[in-house]
Amino acid sequence: MPVQIRTDVKGISRYLLADGASNEHLRLHISEVGPGERSHPPHTHDGHEIFYILQGQGEVEVADEVFQVNEGEALQVDCQALHGIKNAGQGNMRYAVIIAK
Repeated sequence: MPVQIRTDVKGISRYLLADGASNEHLRLHISEVGPGERSHPPHTHDGHEIFYILQGQGEVEVADEVFQVNEGEALQVDCQALHGIKNAGQGNMRYAVIIAK
């Protein structure tokens, strides 16, 4: 089975796509931010998104609500709502982002 190997996916050294897989419908990347920081401001886009905390503590904003998400926890959001994540802990926060369209 042919495999496409990508090395340009944020936070992942080697990303393999099996034959027939596509980054158009399902994407993954890893982000890391320092205390009080965020990768980008809250935003909207198509699809659904999961934030999975690998290390640290985060606050996920969805519309007018804020959810505390800790290491080993995940939150799924409808991306048409204004959403974003920031580091709510004292150390670095690493998190996976999975987006389905």
